[in-house]
Amino acid sequence: MNIKTTLLIILISFSSFANDGAYYASGNQLIPITETEICITKEILTLIRKTENDGSYVYVTVDYTFFNPGQEKTILVGFEAPSPSGDVNGYPKNGAHPYISKFDVLMNNGLIPFKTAIVNTENYYINNTIDSKTEDDVIGEEFNTNVPDFYYVYHFEAKFKPGINSIKHTYRFNMSGSVMEKYSFDYILTAANRWGNNQIDDFTLHIDMGTNQNFNLPNTFFNDKKEWTIADGRSLDYTNTYNTNTATKFITYTGGITFKKTNFKPKDELYLYAPATYMKENYTSFDYKLHNLPEAISLDDDEQATCTTSVDQNSFKILRNLPFALNGYVFKTAIIQEFYLSQNWYKPNPDYQAKIETLSDTQTEWLALVKSNKWEN
Repeated sequence: MNIKTTLLIILISFSSFANDGAYYASGNQLIPITETEICITKEILTLIRKTENDGSYVYVTVDYTFFNPGQEKTILVGFEAPSPSGDVNGYPKNGAHPYISKFDVLMNNGLIPFKTAIVNTENYYINNTIDSKTEDDVIGEEFNTNVPDFYYVYHFEAKFKPGINSIKHTYRFNMSGSVMEKYSFDYILTAANRWGNNQIDDFTLHIDMGTNQNFNLPNTFFNDKKEWTIADGRSLDYTNTYNTNTATKFITYTGGITFKKTNFKPKDELYLYAPATYMKENYTSFDYKLHNLPEAISLDDDEQATCTTSVDQNSFKILRNLPFALNGYVFKTAIIQEFYLSQNWYKPNPDYQAKIETLSDTQTEWLALVKSNKWEN
């Protein structure tokens, strides 16, 4: 799949749940620009979210193990990076992508020098040369900084000895976002199919978005949440009103999530987003189908008092059990348990018994108010 087609798919996928935002950059695989029989026998891809003074980033580390079945050869290896779009500054930064930094390649324990090219065609490798453009070539009087129509290729000469070779590739890029998201990013997986074996023999993906996080992954390159290992947290099947595609919701407390696959032939890309929840947290009457519940109960209007009314019977049943959920009670009623499992703060405690005397004075007073109100419908 060429880079322009991939970018179009990425933007369409993000537009299904995002608007009024910024797409900064994508993660991507290394690719052979020249023809090769070299295969990826193993890949460990690690994606870590870090919030720093000047923004929020995805730090990428890719540990490749390649196998060269022939004699020693040198091939041109590339990293294709779509331009940013939306509420961004789309001008190149010193001839490179403005939102990708700390780019390094280590091959067989030696640091490899690389170059960056600006290209504006799908077939940019012509007559054994990358058809690189200057900034003046791609930026004219009608240049739209929010929708650049070019992209970047980071490239380097890689000498593969016969047999096993290792490449460690690291970089960071700014996380995207919109009014519908706290943060988001994508990673192009399908580019790995361009190596000699058209697959990754042994693939491991580790994602760590930080402590106490809630994020979604559309089921694009995997089929079921059971394919993931979670260090400390849980996963749920997820759908919303903006996107009917199947997705998985992850709630993580510490550590991350891990996906492993042998003979991995990715058919689609990775998209991750953390939905903004302010619409679910501001309401006058609780509806379990639309709203979240807070991780603490307040009776103080100055601190946004916790809602005490509900729209229907099921919402009422869930709402009145909030104090016990805050203590980790495991509910026997499916609809109640399923709701609280969807709340980031809920940590099941099988040893806790739901008794009034275990509640605080504030929780007891609030519960009395909830019980005194009838649901609206």
